[in-house]
Amino acid sequence: MKTIYFIRHGKSSWENTLLDVDRPLNKLGVTDAKHIGQKLLEKEIEFDAIYSSIANRAKSTATIVASQLGIDSKQILLRDKLYNFDSDKIVSFIKEIPNDQKNVLIFGHNPAFTSVINTYGSIQFDNLPTCGVVALEFDIKNWQSLNNGITTFYLLPKLLGYNK
Repeated sequence: MKTIYFIRHGKSSWENTLLDVDRPLNKLGVTDAKHIGQKLLEKEIEFDAIYSSIANRAKSTATIVASQLGIDSKQILLRDKLYNFDSDKIVSFIKEIPNDQKNVLIFGHNPAFTSVINTYGSIQFDNLPTCGVVALEFDIKNWQSLNNGITTFYLLPKLLGYNK
C-alpha cells in the first residue's frame, strides 16, 4: 500500500506585483497551514518524504506544516515538476517517486491537484481549496503502477471551525 497526502498551498497574497512563483502566503494562508499541520500531527503519520512545488506559497505552506509535524524544513524536497497546473505532469511526478517511499506528502497547485484527486480517488471534489488536504491510498507495490485508489482522508480548513 502507498499513500499520498495532497496539500494545496495556503492562500497567497496579491498585494505586490510579483511573479506568480514568488507570491507569498497571506495571513490566512499562514494560519490555515498551522492548523492543518496540527491536525495532521494528531493522525501520527510517519511520512517517508515531503515534496513541494518551488513556488514561494507552496514552499512556505510546506515549511509551516512540517514545523507543526516536528520535521525539519531541510527535509522538504523542492521539485520544479510540482510547479504546474497540469494533472498529467503531477501523475508523471508520482510515478517517479522512489518505491521505498510509502507515505508521501506533496504540496502544489490547482487545478492539477483537484483533477488528480478526482481521477484517482473515490470521492469527488468540486475544488480542493487552499490548504485543503486529501489522502489517496493505492493498493500497489510501486508508484509506476499507479491506478485507482481510495480517498482515505480529507481535511478542509473551513471544517476546522476556528475563527478566521
